[in-house]
Parts: sequence; C-alpha cells; structure tokens
Amino acid sequence: MVVRTFPRGDDAVDRETAVLERLGPLGDLAPRLLAHGTVAGVPTIVTTAMPGTTPPANLDLDAAAAALGAALARVHALDPVGLPDEGRAPNRAAGRLAPAAAGAWPTTDQRRVLTHGDFWTGNAVWQGDRLTGIVDWSGAVSAPRGVDVAWCRQDLVLLGAPDAADRFLAAYEEHSGVRVGDVWAWDVLAAARADPYVETWEPNYAGIGRPDVTARVIRQRFDAWVRLLLG
Repeated sequence: MVVRTFPRGDDAVDRETAVLERLGPLGDLAPRLLAHGTVAGVPTIVTTAMPGTTPPANLDLDAAAAALGAALARVHALDPVGLPDEGRAPNRAAGRLAPAAAGAWPTTDQRRVLTHGDFWTGNAVWQGDRLTGIVDWSGAVSAPRGVDVAWCRQDLVLLGAPDAADRFLAAYEEHSGVRVGDVWAWDVLAAARADPYVETWEPNYAGIGRPDVTARVIRQRFDAWVRLLLG
C-alpha cells in the first residue's frame, strides 16, 4: 500500500477520494482507496500500490506515447458528472503567449470528460516500456479532453521526442474513437499555461531518472515547440 500526506489545510485528500471512488472501470490501471483521514492533524490517504516504478531512464518514448494515448482514452470514457468543472480559459496575464491563447480559445471543443489534470509520463507507473497504472488523481476535474491531450504532448516534447507527441495523439484518437481536431489550440493553451514556470519542472524530470532534462534544456525545447506552434 501507499501512504501519502499533505500539508495541513490542503484539500488534496478530499479531492482525490472523490475521484478514486469512480475509477473502478479502469481496473488495475488506477489505485484503489483503502483509507483516508487525518493523522495528528495531517491530511492522509492510503491507496493500493501500483505494480511497477517511475519510468525507466531508457524508456522508449514512442512505445510510451502509444501506451499513454491508449490509457488516456480509457480515462476520458469515464463519467465526469459531479466533479469540479473547469473550462481552462486562458489567463489574461499569460505573458508572450496571451494573444495566441486568446485567439485559440474560441476554437476549442468544450465538451466535458473526466480529465486527470496532470497527465504526463511521470504520473504513470511502468514495468519497462509497459504502462501499468496512473497515479496522482487529486487534480482530476470535469474539463475538455484537450486539456490532458495537450499537457501530455507537451511533456513528450520536453523529453526530447516531438514525434512521440504525434504518436500519442494518434493512439489516443484510435482508442477513443474521437478526432481531436482542435489539438493545435489546446497545445497553444498548454504552452501559455506552462511558459511562466516551465524551468521549475527540472526536479520533476530528475525524479523520474532524467537529470539530463535540465532547466536550460527544458526552456530550449519549450521555446522550439512554441516557435513551431506559432510559426
């Protein structure tokens, strides 16, 4: 089992508990809730352990992209009714990407699905190149599918595999039966959201065995991605 604690006053346990209760159709792809409450005033949640580990440093990103796309399609098939609703409208203070984000927003498909909210390689559990589970559900909400799709594509770009981002999209569309025709708009919106602080993700990548993905590398890859999006 896995025991996780959060700072006093953090509602992550309540949010994750509400989501985990509806993830049964995912089977072994999602953890099961065992217990939750406070321990010495500290919010605590206990879930089943997922088989596998953080992604291996030599993870085949093309194979991983296909697995991520198939898994996300299953997540998005779940009922979002009752979860907090988020449209993810662009922030007017989104810096250099604010104009592009504002222009992209009206073109997005706003139909709601159950979104993970932080769907990236590091929130999946792996056995070699095989995805065995998805973790960290506290940010799950009712939101457009493009939120998760673009966030994962951006992660694959930052890992140095822009071609894998397209492989991920193809796998998602194949398994969901839905064509994400507005993916460019969601890519722009995801980039606008990440731009102010993308370098701060360096510890996240180090934590999954990718110390080569430094703050400098992240910014370089991100800026190249932005140029491609806006070119």
